[in-house]
Amino acid sequence: MDAPAATAWLVVGVVLGVLAVTALVSAVALSRHRPGPGSGRPPAPVDDLAEFLEHPPGTRPQAPRASGWTALAPAEPVPPAGDRQRPGSALAALCVAALALVGTAAAVAAATAEGAPQPRAAGVSSPPAGGVVAELAVGGLVLEPRAVGVTATYPEVRLSTGGGAPRLELRLPTYNCLAAEAPADPVAAGCIATPVEHAVLEGEDLAVTRDGAGWVVSGTAETVLRPGGSAPAATGRAYALELTVEPDGPPAADGTRAARGELRLGTGSAPVLAERSRVRAAG
Repeated sequence: MDAPAATAWLVVGVVLGVLAVTALVSAVALSRHRPGPGSGRPPAPVDDLAEFLEHPPGTRPQAPRASGWTALAPAEPVPPAGDRQRPGSALAALCVAALALVGTAAAVAAATAEGAPQPRAAGVSSPPAGGVVAELAVGGLVLEPRAVGVTATYPEVRLSTGGGAPRLELRLPTYNCLAAEAPADPVAAGCIATPVEHAVLEGEDLAVTRDGAGWVVSGTAETVLRPGGSAPAATGRAYALELTVEPDGPPAADGTRAARGELRLGTGSAPVLAERSRVRAAG
């Protein structure tokens, strides 16, 4: 049980305990003030015949008359014992009602606290010590299917994690092709070039984690257009991005190594072209 649910049950238990003690005290007080077995019973009936035979009319001595005026007002009626107000009963009933209400509220609160989904912590980037710089070329992939043909792209990626701040720059040359797949050479296949899309992912928008000798990079790429001499214009398109990359082969004279891996972008995926991709890692 998590901390909020345990705290809720503790508070509810204290309240229920107080109400239970109050109800018990009220019940004891009510039992002490309850009338005895002989109280409230009507007097035993009188045998009129025996009284007449023992004292015939005219033989009973007359009691002296009281002096003063005779009270003509009727005597104040005495309420039956069952109709007398009992404060203890009302208090006990209130305690029972309060117990029922608090119990119901406790059940609802506990069910809500235990059943509610707990918030998950956001993914934390874990860039390699010292950073990594990769210049990657990716094979052709289908960026978006069309009613006739596809929009294909041939991504270019630059990944850096210098200073522990990951940054990914994505360049997407795109082509409209009358084909079901992205052709190896869009120009030779007669595809029509469309404006190049760009995206930058950095900071909390980009997750970089170590995976053995390589890295896994993920995020959402929101693309823009960069017309010559104009400010970037948002395309309104966002693509889920997942890149796996790792060094491949011996290091070159400049300290870089070939890179291999795979890029998943939107609905398509394509391999990293090792012959055109380089990675430099430290740490």
